[in-house]
Amino acid sequence: MINDNYKLEKFIHPFPYIKIKNFLNLEFFKALELNFPKVEEFKSSIRSVKRMDYDTSYGDNLYNDLIVKNEYFKKFHEYVYSPEFANFFITIFKEDIENEYKKGFLIDDVSNYDISPEPFEVGGVIGKKQFKKKNNKFFYPRLDLGLGLLGYGKNNGGGGIHIDNPQRLISILFYLGGYEKIKGGEHRIWKKSINQNNLELHDSVKPEKNLLIGALQNNLAFHDVNPVTLIEGSRNAFYLAISSSIPIWKVVGHSKFNSSFNKNRVKLSFYQKLKKFIIN
Repeated sequence: MINDNYKLEKFIHPFPYIKIKNFLNLEFFKALELNFPKVEEFKSSIRSVKRMDYDTSYGDNLYNDLIVKNEYFKKFHEYVYSPEFANFFITIFKEDIENEYKKGFLIDDVSNYDISPEPFEVGGVIGKKQFKKKNNKFFYPRLDLGLGLLGYGKNNGGGGIHIDNPQRLISILFYLGGYEKIKGGEHRIWKKSINQNNLELHDSVKPEKNLLIGALQNNLAFHDVNPVTLIEGSRNAFYLAISSSIPIWKVVGHSKFNSSFNKNRVKLSFYQKLKKFIIN
């Protein structure tokens, strides 16, 4: 399934990320591309994720039917929900993860975390308000199938420039084509400006077939989707992740900048804590 001759590029700045071209064997990739669910199938299925314009994950009827009826999707599903998948990407970022802990940005030494390969984050994405303080410490994988249409990236796909939830160790995108023409739809990577008060575009990655992008979700991992302004077909992709059962990244201070671009990890102000207490 995995291409022996894939080409991996790794970048350290502004945060650790990778690009892997021709990640899957061509025959296997073409089978996934050919059998990727159509827009109509997504529309008629109950959605639990709502990250992309249409998507599906383990536990949804569309997803479950697909891995039962299609041997290629079943094999890819079994790969993601195995220790092999998590170990592959954690090994790539091993030195970077160690550095994050040494610098105090990871709140725990995650090198001794177990890997629990079974589906854990089933359906919707776990938010920072849903964690329990006494959870066991382990990593778990996730696989979503989804597509973007005209306007994708404007009000979805993360809702603008952001960093993922505080339990996310590594986020991964894998592109499966789906379109004849597209304008926009790039995965964009941002870096802090010289004055640290704004962001500048660092890299823009086109959604090319059989291309995988992965990034360590540290507190500088600013990214978004360039909104799609023209498309013939759909922007088909897998969203994959390796996450922790507890939040692992240090919270950031409350500021206008962090509230805009790192709201998943920002420390609540006294007023916000009071408001949350009153609501609850």
